Amino acid sequence: MDTLAVVPARGGSSRVPRKNLREVAGKPLIAHTLEQAAESEALDRTIVSTDDEEIQMTAREYGGEVPFTRPAELATDEATSPPVVEHALDWVERHVGSPDIVVMLQVTTPLRTAQDIDDAVAKIRNHSEATSLVSISEYDEPPYWAVETEDDVLRPHFDRDVLWTDNIPRSQDLPTLYHPNGAIFAARTEAFREEINFYTDVTIGYEMPPERSIDIDEPFELELVRTLMESNEN
Repeated sequence: MDTLAVVPARGGSSRVPRKNLREVAGKPLIAHTLEQAAESEALDRTIVSTDDEEIQMTAREYGGEVPFTRPAELATDEATSPPVVEHALDWVERHVGSPDIVVMLQVTTPLRTAQDIDDAVAKIRNHSEATSLVSISEYDEPPYWAVETEDDVLRPHFDRDVLWTDNIPRSQDLPTLYHPNGAIFAARTEAFREEINFYTDVTIGYEMPPERSIDIDEPFELELVRTLMESNEN
């Protein structure tokens, strides 16, 4: 096995309850990620890590492999994703052997495509120095314009001399900056083991357009994704 994908899907979600099972374009949200993984030519095996029995049943219904139940301590609101991936990797290495590359696909970014997965895995494989990869998107608005409030008074978050003058830089004059979009994380297994993180000594980016980069954290984002998927089907 060269490439292992892990799909984290815990049962709890505070802002969008039962998020991973919510209906989107006629099927549970988790189904879209599982179908993309199955269509991908770069992934040799995909495992769903969940603590929830209903998610386990749904994942299997849509072809997902659920060989274990995620421990409760890795399914809390405070638990982060890398230890979840590490736990899945431990299981795979005990039963099958170690993959060359481990990939994490979050259920909450269902607009990625199988081609995105294939291209991202190919990019890290073909980059001789890269030890990990994170999918990224351009910021909609320049971060340089960020402000914060103090007693309702606006304060520039970054350089006051830049923002609080008559020469506020235009967006086209600013450098292009990116943010991780949550769709694809990949790492060479040895590097992931060293850091227990997808940010390593040499992390490269895989750029995705905004229309495939929505990460569902809030109810309105779930509705937006529903609208986009239904529009694409028509």
